[in-house]
Amino acid sequence: MEQVRWLTEREVRVWRLFAVVLGFVGDQIEGQLQRDAGLTHFGYAVMSTLSEMPDRAMRMSELAAMANGSRSRLSHLVTALERRGWIRRERSPHDRRGSVAVLTEAGYAKVAAAAPGHVAAVRAAVFDALSPQGLGRLEAACAELLAAASAGRPLPPWLASRGPEDPQPPAPVVQKSAPSEDDLAALAAAIGARVRLARQARRWTLDRLAEATGVSRRMLVNVEQGVANPTVGTLRKLGDALGISLPALVEPPEPVR
Repeated sequence: MEQVRWLTEREVRVWRLFAVVLGFVGDQIEGQLQRDAGLTHFGYAVMSTLSEMPDRAMRMSELAAMANGSRSRLSHLVTALERRGWIRRERSPHDRRGSVAVLTEAGYAKVAAAAPGHVAAVRAAVFDALSPQGLGRLEAACAELLAAASAGRPLPPWLASRGPEDPQPPAPVVQKSAPSEDDLAALAAAIGARVRLARQARRWTLDRLAEATGVSRRMLVNVEQGVANPTVGTLRKLGDALGISLPALVEPPEPVR
């Protein structure tokens, strides 16, 4: 049996931060698309990809790869989009056994209408918070992770190419150290204080907040005492109930000078 390579303390912290970011950004983007356009993120990705292709058409196998989904998942999605009149399937002119997905005029109009809201959500969730150097580091880290996940195969050109507005890699910057245990404890205490003050401002008991959010009273006690490690979903429920945005709720406390 292969020996387990346990994570270092720093790797644990980075993994947890990465997992929280994935959940937060995914929830933001998925929620906006479903709320405003009635589309899943995968559905939007498929339709948007087709909208950029010649004749707005692409082989199903290639489309699955570009949209980062399995063929079976894509087939189920395309069936649903066909029922809505946004996509149709045709036989491949080059391989009669193959299938081509074609974006209809109605589908193109749908994705064009959904695009501005989606772009605004992506910018708010990701790019507004990044400096040019941060954007370069994020791009490099994603490229490394994707290259490893694809078993070392070259990245497809639509992912690997660098935009003309950024022809050179960003200048080296001093890396910030990962948050310490004291930093994380201070953040938990700050979140707890914000929840407690907002609850008291509404004159809610812990039982009332538990009823409004579906979060257990015991968890709420731990959150307010700064000893819990709540998930993004729990924090979102608390923020929605108390009228606090998630970014404001998890804002790091000011350092003590």
